[in-house]
Amino acid sequence: MDYMIFLKAMFDYIENRVTEDVKVEEVAEEAGFSLSHFRAVFKEATNESLAKYITNRKLNHAAFQLVNTEESVSKIAMDYSFSSHDVFTRAFSRAFGETPSNFRKNRRTVSGTLIVPGVFGPSVKDMEDLIMKNEMKKSVNDCILYGVPKVSYFESYEITPFISSLKACLRYLGQDISYPYLMAASGAAFRLIWNPECWDGGNIDILGMRKDPLEPLKRAFNAAGREFKMLLKKESFLMDLCDKSKNLNKDIKVGEKENFIKFIKDEIDQGRPVIGFGIVGPPEACIITGYKNNGEELVGWNFFQDMPEFAGTVEKESCGYFIRKGWYEDPMTVGVMSIGDKKIDISKEEIIKEILYYALDIMNTSRVNERLGGSKAFNAWAEAIDDDTQFPNDAPLPLLMERLMCHTDAMTMIGEGRWCAGAFLKETACEVINIEIELKEASKLFFEEHSIVQSMAKLLGGFGMGEKHARALGEIEIRKQLVEMIHRASQLDMDAGKCIKKALEKIG
Repeated sequence: MDYMIFLKAMFDYIENRVTEDVKVEEVAEEAGFSLSHFRAVFKEATNESLAKYITNRKLNHAAFQLVNTEESVSKIAMDYSFSSHDVFTRAFSRAFGETPSNFRKNRRTVSGTLIVPGVFGPSVKDMEDLIMKNEMKKSVNDCILYGVPKVSYFESYEITPFISSLKACLRYLGQDISYPYLMAASGAAFRLIWNPECWDGGNIDILGMRKDPLEPLKRAFNAAGREFKMLLKKESFLMDLCDKSKNLNKDIKVGEKENFIKFIKDEIDQGRPVIGFGIVGPPEACIITGYKNNGEELVGWNFFQDMPEFAGTVEKESCGYFIRKGWYEDPMTVGVMSIGDKKIDISKEEIIKEILYYALDIMNTSRVNERLGGSKAFNAWAEAIDDDTQFPNDAPLPLLMERLMCHTDAMTMIGEGRWCAGAFLKETACEVINIEIELKEASKLFFEEHSIVQSMAKLLGGFGMGEKHARALGEIEIRKQLVEMIHRASQLDMDAGKCIKKALEKIG
């Protein structure tokens, strides 16, 4: 009897429940065999016991968490169902030859590895390959990459979907790049966009911050030293934007559903997650970590998957991944991006100089299509908040919520963006000769700008999108204070830009 399909299903089952206290009896029962028979079959195929395999998979996932998060060792031990810190440490040390703390300190490489066809998961690279990569030749209709870091509005300070998604995918592939660095490289850390004609929920989208909508994405990939390819739906708004900017080339193409499925399957089958735009909720970036039913269903992480308004469109894997049927037909699905191989390394100094020139250009760009940028965006934001006719005394709650959403998006662009700008400049101040003083001063000004946004949020009762926050925004006295804060932030932004300009003049 050919047991390979049964084993593949059980590897998938275990990987999907690696944080649970999975019992060997449960796995055997799910496979439809007696425990003794399944143990014998499993041992013959893998040369290790089922119990040891389950523990090893938990340890490999835990190793990934150690090098890619700041969670305590005790918390990680609990997350993977070890009875105590000591039990986890002993098991980890036996498996990998060093304690969890030293493993983290030494930044060991842990990334996605093929377990069997259709199942990938984190693996410590110094260890032997997992099991029988080539022994099951049968085609499979499902393929899932387990262990890709989660992206979410609810569990992280990272709230720019594309940057967070790219960072998570790179980490799964074994490349550790900081969020502030990618925010700065994409230009998202230096943007403020405001549409003066309406309360525009699209102000915050990084696809709208440059004339070429894909420029921020291209620059982030370039700074990561990676190639990419992109496939767009012909009828999507993003396709229209790219067409207008004459942006289609050999790496950016248009496709139908069958092209999308092939694109996604080719990448996932090679162990590489895919960045999607849409899939669940608005056309923001998300991570596609696998496919089911030969591509008719997608699985992954999406910033909107846990929001009640989208709950009816998704199911969930045990590990938390969304499962999305009808993904291509959803008008909010607009495109997918692959993460290619590493390019020839560019010097860090050249990348930093390029980011600084780009940052200055973004901060000095006064208009992008119908939206304003730079100091004009700050002024338009302040004018909108100061306009009493936009906040009538009898304003219905939905109207106030719309105003609050746009105001919060602007606070996010400055609050998150300028904190990342400050962190990037602080980290890199010493890496380009002779401009350390200017970059540190710009960093300090950006951090002050971030602090102003914290004060804005405090006035409204915190960072939130609830009724109390919307009612607070409707109060004249609160809005007058907000306007003053916006103008102060604008001045700090201009002063930081002057510091960056001085730095660039120094290095030519």
